[in-house]
Amino acid sequence: MTRAKILLTAILLPILAAAGSAQAPADPVLPAERMWIAGKLYAAVGSHFGHWPAVPDLDLDSAYRAYVEEALRAEDRFAFDLASMAFLAQLRNGHTDFNDPWLWQTRGQPVGFRLEAADASWVVAESRVPRLTIGDVVVAIDGEDVGAFVTERGRYVSASDPVARVRMLFFRPFLFPETFDLLLADGRVVRIDRRAQVLDPAPSRAVRQDTVGRGIPYLAVPGFDDPAMERAAVAFVVEHGDAPALIIDVRANGGGTTPIALIEALMDRPYRDFTEATSFSIALYSAYRQVGRIAGPGQLTDYVRGLVDAFAGYEHPELRWPGTIHRPADPVFSGRVAILADNGCASACEDFLLPFKTSGRGAILGERTRGSTGQPFLYSFDNGMSFRVSTKRVYFPDGSPFEGVGIAPDVEVVPTIDDLRAGRDPVLDRAIDLLSGGT
Repeated sequence: MTRAKILLTAILLPILAAAGSAQAPADPVLPAERMWIAGKLYAAVGSHFGHWPAVPDLDLDSAYRAYVEEALRAEDRFAFDLASMAFLAQLRNGHTDFNDPWLWQTRGQPVGFRLEAADASWVVAESRVPRLTIGDVVVAIDGEDVGAFVTERGRYVSASDPVARVRMLFFRPFLFPETFDLLLADGRVVRIDRRAQVLDPAPSRAVRQDTVGRGIPYLAVPGFDDPAMERAAVAFVVEHGDAPALIIDVRANGGGTTPIALIEALMDRPYRDFTEATSFSIALYSAYRQVGRIAGPGQLTDYVRGLVDAFAGYEHPELRWPGTIHRPADPVFSGRVAILADNGCASACEDFLLPFKTSGRGAILGERTRGSTGQPFLYSFDNGMSFRVSTKRVYFPDGSPFEGVGIAPDVEVVPTIDDLRAGRDPVLDRAIDLLSGGT
């Protein structure tokens, strides 16, 4: 969460999106263009990818060769896009992915619901489909077991952990058929027609304020991608500066720009940032390794063999530096804080949580966060396609892994199917109890 990184993603992502926003042609991508795109992806991963420790068994050359073969076989633009998405998804990183606006323009009608695993079942966690209720259990999609369906299509989704991959799948509607049936555990069949269905209104993404429990101010912040959301959050903290406690809900907050002003308004003690790292290449070391790979038995003297072996471990060297220690700036609230989080909290949302987790400033309740960050290298093509490659890997201040691990809650609370069906929020209830004197 260093200050140098704060605005880069927020500034560059809209630029990249605008570059590919024009109506893209539906014609098949010509072979020469396919090879150009595939080559750029391969080169960018080799030179910019910062998360090699997450994929120690990945043979990039073999994966690339298989990708090229699939890309050349692709019958149309859609098949080529899927091949490109699958190639980058093998890196298992939420900030490394392939995008084509044409997919959204032609196949982007929403599915209208999201499933998640709960109590050994696949449960409707969100729904805008009138006949599909939160808490319904789905056992099959178009006659296919839900787990098998999710696994097959999940291979196109870039994510740092399996839970995030499932979550993001339902926000990639082009990976679903235009029309399909959901078989529910109660025997009902719900037909989803993405082109024709009329969905309930989408939930508001506005910052939401309330008073819960015995007068505890509550704030839900759905994202940090709009500066107005952070400004509203800071205003909320200022308004309730004399309150004994606050609840801040960042569940499903996918990030945006690190909310420095909000952190400074709440932090009354020092904290250390994430440790940061990036990969780099040393050409001479690569040459030494290559000599060791191609040399036959007895071709190297003991001295040369020792030299080669000494550099064999520098496949992807990593430059790492400790996070900055931040002193309290001008906090406007010094009461107790409870923060609600889940796997939907990612990137800048996790930047917000880190100071509370490592300093003990407040209690985090709910579920483990996504564990995904890393300033991406961005590239766009003339045909509207683009990709990102994450260049930065972060670690907790003690050096332990963050990517794909996330921030664990201080108090774990996982909603059950019964909670979802009844509309209960056990995470919020637990926070109210904690701030009201419970344990």
